[in-house]
Amino acid sequence: MAGVGTVKLLRRFVDDPGAVDAVVVVLATWFVLGGYVAAYAYVHEPGIILQGASRAGLTIVTAAWSVLTLYLFVGFARGLRAGRVWNRALPDGQTGTFAAALIFGAAWIVDQAFWSPVFGTNGTGLDSLFTPPHLVEMAAAAIMVSGPLRAAARRGEIVASPVTLTSTALLLSVLTFATQFVHPLIDPWPAADYEFRRQALPWIGENMGMAALLAQTAILAGTGLLLNTGFKLRPGALTFVFTINGILVCITKGHFSLLAAPILTGVAADAWAAWSARRPGKPSASLCAVIGGSYAFAYMAEISLLPPGTTWGPSLWAGAIIACTMLSWLMGRLLRAGLPAAVVEPYPPVTIEPAPERWTLDPDSNAREQLVRSALDDLGTPEALGRNPLARLPALSKGDSAAVELRALLVDVIGELAASASPRDAESGLLLLDYYVKRVGSHEVIMERLHMSRPTYYRRLHHGFELVAGRIDQLSVANRLTVTE
Repeated sequence: MAGVGTVKLLRRFVDDPGAVDAVVVVLATWFVLGGYVAAYAYVHEPGIILQGASRAGLTIVTAAWSVLTLYLFVGFARGLRAGRVWNRALPDGQTGTFAAALIFGAAWIVDQAFWSPVFGTNGTGLDSLFTPPHLVEMAAAAIMVSGPLRAAARRGEIVASPVTLTSTALLLSVLTFATQFVHPLIDPWPAADYEFRRQALPWIGENMGMAALLAQTAILAGTGLLLNTGFKLRPGALTFVFTINGILVCITKGHFSLLAAPILTGVAADAWAAWSARRPGKPSASLCAVIGGSYAFAYMAEISLLPPGTTWGPSLWAGAIIACTMLSWLMGRLLRAGLPAAVVEPYPPVTIEPAPERWTLDPDSNAREQLVRSALDDLGTPEALGRNPLARLPALSKGDSAAVELRALLVDVIGELAASASPRDAESGLLLLDYYVKRVGSHEVIMERLHMSRPTYYRRLHHGFELVAGRIDQLSVANRLTVTE
């Protein structure tokens, strides 16, 4: 019996999407940590590579990548054997992780076997960081570590879990790794005791310091906007993400005395998100502005308070804070609903499109099944789901939260159907649950999984749409909707 339990546990770590996400995020954490240890070896002592730290970092990266790739390969093979199509052999989001891991390995082989021997890029600085193979590796790493984040978004998770937050922190850390040459926690140019300040002209130090603040506040603001737009955040979520990133960044040169800046930024962002929750919708531009302004203020205040202070005058000090706040606010305005929508929305359309269909209580209307099917197809895409006419039901909130509430409503209805005492209704509910919510596989896979013939399967599918529509009717009547028939 113990052996059977062990086998079931191992299968769970391969088949269960939540368990797969957890394993991926643990291995990805070691992967990114190894990268920062390697970065420490290259930048901690100017012009010198610390061989011990370099070997340790590369060993961690290699081991984490190897285990992660092997783990995903096993899951991919099991999915194919179970009859799933190749792009659904792994849980949502992880097929891209597996492909990125293979690309990372290929780029690494090219780097070690060809690029470095031919071009001799084993030195320090950007000549080592920005080689073509290394750029491919960093892009692949970003896709690898963000697998659990993509999976949570595609499953339509409402609340960001610790796994999702850790994946976001790792994605942020890959971006800061790629831009480590302009990071204020690595090179604090405003500090009077910064060792390289005297080796550069004053205006060069000011330019580098300002560029670093603008670049990193923009990256932090984008990360906060991504999380707050896609998920409901628990208290402390952004503090958690920014703190993990700050710890990893501070490893490179050991400037842990500056760690308070990202922590305080996270606290300010969480406080603003909580305060803004009293109003409908979610903050976007204002949240980005709080992140950018808080980071710049906390950083400059910390530099000024630590001995021997800062060489920047009050005017530049204040200008840096205002510039970071303005840039972050602008990002939030442009990226709140996607750049194209933000640009086009203020202007009336040139062509007049037919009005979208509205929900109707008429049981003979074809629009009912079409709207339900369309909403279920878009469960993993909040933007598209928010455009569905069902998102405008009076029972749902207005604005950005309508898509989240509509998804929760549909998932609850499907869950009720799956637990129904009626075998026919329960089969319809299980079918909808497997295909639209869990995304187990294709229609053929679910037919086999539920032991249904093709005609029975599609009858149950149609019946499921009718049951969901009926439940929406009940909610419509309960909320005294004005129905157009």
